[in-house]
Amino acid sequence: MNSYFLQSALLSTGWQLNVRVTVEGGVFQSIEPNAKKQAGDQDLKHVIPALPNVHSHVFQRAMAGLSEYKGSGQDSFWSWRDLMYRLANELDAESLYQVARDCYAEMRQAGYASVCEFHYVHRNKDNPDDFSTYSEVILKAAADVGLPITFLPVLYAFAGVGELPLNPEQKRFELSVDEYVELFQHLQGKLSKKQQLGICFHSIRAVSKDQMQAVLDVLPSDVPVHIHIAEQQAEIDQAIEQLGKRPVAWLFDNFDVNEHWSLVHATHLDDTEVKLIAESGAVVVICPLTEANLGDGIFPMPEFKALNGNWAIGSDSHIEIKPQQELKMLEYSQRLRYQQRNICCDVSQPHVGTWMWLQALFGGQQASGLGGIEIRKGGYAQVLELYSNDVSKQAEEVLDDWIFSDRTTAVAKTL
Repeated sequence: MNSYFLQSALLSTGWQLNVRVTVEGGVFQSIEPNAKKQAGDQDLKHVIPALPNVHSHVFQRAMAGLSEYKGSGQDSFWSWRDLMYRLANELDAESLYQVARDCYAEMRQAGYASVCEFHYVHRNKDNPDDFSTYSEVILKAAADVGLPITFLPVLYAFAGVGELPLNPEQKRFELSVDEYVELFQHLQGKLSKKQQLGICFHSIRAVSKDQMQAVLDVLPSDVPVHIHIAEQQAEIDQAIEQLGKRPVAWLFDNFDVNEHWSLVHATHLDDTEVKLIAESGAVVVICPLTEANLGDGIFPMPEFKALNGNWAIGSDSHIEIKPQQELKMLEYSQRLRYQQRNICCDVSQPHVGTWMWLQALFGGQQASGLGGIEIRKGGYAQVLELYSNDVSKQAEEVLDDWIFSDRTTAVAKTL
């Protein structure tokens, strides 16, 4: 058993000074705030728990930085998507494994404790009848780098709201309901330690109500359920035209959305939808860097925060793999939208960095279904140690400094 003496540590209740911890097998065995250092303790500075990364399309790491040029016409999410499809259709099992392994290793080094992988490139490039190999490849990549994963095989059947047929470049994403259930059940026997499955629907554009219900009727009811929703204004317009309702309102009218659900992006909400999500206990998964890169829009955080809504972050397309940059973009986008400062905080926790880190931690654990990513007895000892050259700074200031400037450094560690 190893023991450590932390100058300060971010616990679920907030910052504590002089925290002595013991660790065995990568798991915290004891946590003692306001303790005295003992012989053999290893000294650490300011320590925070690593964060869950709750939304990942791991293959898209291969195109990060390669779409930053002007195409014909007005560039948007939809023109970027065409480039993404091109990449997806070039992947084979070997190249997918390499990209996934490297990306997951980056996540660990950056301070992510786990990942929720939203996987929809199903059909083998060399054998379209094979729709399980690529899932197994991703699970292996996560296991090989020691990153806990909630694997989310995606049901994807249509090209747009109204059950439009898939385009040729989307055919490798396609699964029927029976194939989806077969894949899920097959993967249940392929999981390694710290791996689990969740149910995933690409979006209300890509699946029908009947398909979603058929999956939910057959598969376990206590696993995470993830879905893209309300990311783009065009999606809102299509839903109103074809379904008679906005996407989030339609979802709540047709399904029992509860604490097991995660709504990815949920960028464009009206007041009623904000309230629906917050009161349901579901988690909104915000991906600030990807949403900024794609020109999606800005999530209405003040309204959601006022209702104590749950949220988490994801690195999505992996334009960068830096949790602190995701949080900085989240706060700065709010400042730009509302022309105010220090929005992502509250009276009980006025420091923006601390408030955001804890909120993303709690929401991330809920959305991933992987508990124990905290500095507590029984928690995984995956942490970040923060170093500041200014010894006069309090722990809250050091975390703020790391997120909002480049004067503090952080090192990811497994104790």
